[in-house]
Amino acid sequence: EWTVAGLSPGLERGLHGRDLESGRRMFGATGCFQCHRFAGEGGAVGPDLTQLAGRFSPRDMLEAIIEPSRTVSDLYGNVVLTRRDGESLTGRITYHTQGDGVMVSPDMFNPAETVTVDRKDVLSIEPSTMSPMPEGLLSSLTRDEVLDLLAYLASGGQVGTGARTTPK
Repeated sequence: EWTVAGLSPGLERGLHGRDLESGRRMFGATGCFQCHRFAGEGGAVGPDLTQLAGRFSPRDMLEAIIEPSRTVSDLYGNVVLTRRDGESLTGRITYHTQGDGVMVSPDMFNPAETVTVDRKDVLSIEPSTMSPMPEGLLSSLTRDEVLDLLAYLASGGQVGTGARTTPK
C-alpha cells in the first residue's frame, strides 16, 4: 500500500521528464476513466480532472488519491439514507420524484440503476463520510507508474509539456 510519505521523495524531485503515455495508461488501468473525464475522455460520475493541476499541487493530488475520504465534495459525495425500519442505503440521490419518492443510485459504476424509497419510509438522509472513490487504487502500480500518473494529471492532458513520451 502506497503512502504519501513513501512517494513524497519522488514528488520532491519533480515530475518533469515523466512518461505521460504511461500515466495515461495508468489512469485507465486504475479505473479512473470510468468515473472521471480528463482531456475530453472518460465518464461523468466524478469531477472532470483536466484542470486539476491549476488548482492543486502534485502532493495534493496524491493525497486525494491515497486518502479519498479525507475530503469529500458535496457535489460528488454520497448520502446515507436511513429508513424507519433501520435499513440504510448509500448512494447518490438522483431524483426527488414529484410524488413521494426519493431515487438513489447505489452503484457508481452503474449510475442508471436506481432504488426508489417512499419519503414516508425515510428516517434521515445524511452526507456519507466515505468517498465514492475507492481506496487502494494505486496498490497495483509501481513507484514509476504512480509518478507517471501524477505527471499525466499535472499535464492537463497536454503531451507537449516537456515530459517524455514512449514511442508509439
